[in-house]
Amino acid sequence: MEELSRKLDQVISVQKKLLAKEAKVEREEAIVEKEEEKELKELAKLEAFEKEIVKEVGPHPLLKITYRDIAKGGIGALVGVAAHYSFVYGVKVAAEIDIFRATLLFPISYALGGVFMYLTGFRKVKDPKLLSFLPIRLTVLYLTAVITSMLVLLLFNPEFLYDFWSSYKQVATVTLSAVIGACTADLIGKE
Repeated sequence: MEELSRKLDQVISVQKKLLAKEAKVEREEAIVEKEEEKELKELAKLEAFEKEIVKEVGPHPLLKITYRDIAKGGIGALVGVAAHYSFVYGVKVAAEIDIFRATLLFPISYALGGVFMYLTGFRKVKDPKLLSFLPIRLTVLYLTAVITSMLVLLLFNPEFLYDFWSSYKQVATVTLSAVIGACTADLIGKE
């Protein structure tokens, strides 16, 4: 009986040791679970931060110039020049101004296009990265307007290209309304 009692005590002792080890393992598992929860929360924060960075670094719709933008600018320039036959008036004005005034009309048209785009669309933009893109976008629209002006004059004015300086003055006088039309069309559908 003594031997049975001693073996029973050994079994109880081993069970107590096993229970103590189990309790220790459970405490360690609880600690590991808490650490995993902390890491998951940190991971979620990092993922949110990554999304924010991607959003800030990613291209903004105004920073891309596509063929669609050029086409919209061309159509707007065409409407600006041809809709009210302003090219006819431009040809009449071109006959009466000198080369110096015609040359002044080109930078005035460019500046007016910049003011127009800023006041009607880019003024709401607070991001300096986007504002620095305004001159590039304006230049593309300005060149589109000049080309459209030349095409309209070529199509509707049979005397266009006979004399370089009168063609130069005609393009200068018609470009102003073309730039306004191109800038207006470009702003349609922008965010």
